[in-house]
Amino acid sequence: MRLFPRLSTVAGLIVLGLVIVLARASTVRAADINPDEIKAALRTTTTEEGGFIDRVVTMVNSGALPRDLFQSCFLWAQKKSHHKYQYFKRALIARAADVGISLS
Repeated sequence: MRLFPRLSTVAGLIVLGLVIVLARASTVRAADINPDEIKAALRTTTTEEGGFIDRVVTMVNSGALPRDLFQSCFLWAQKKSHHKYQYFKRALIARAADVGISLS
């Protein structure tokens, strides 16, 4: 009979953890994206690269480009060891075109 209280305690901690994670994720999504942080994370080196980041971040913050599309491309490219910006740009242009948004 001692198993049930332990199991319910573990289940309760898991649910609490999920609630905390989801609450943090929603507050991150609600904030505007900072282009300087994106540039640093993707290691942009030219003004053209910086300009592209500025343009797409403005589109995300205004709602013209879906935030989840931007974030998924950013997170995927950030995992790459080299050429992070190039991976990000190509993925974002291709995925945006799939939903009818032209970025090129």
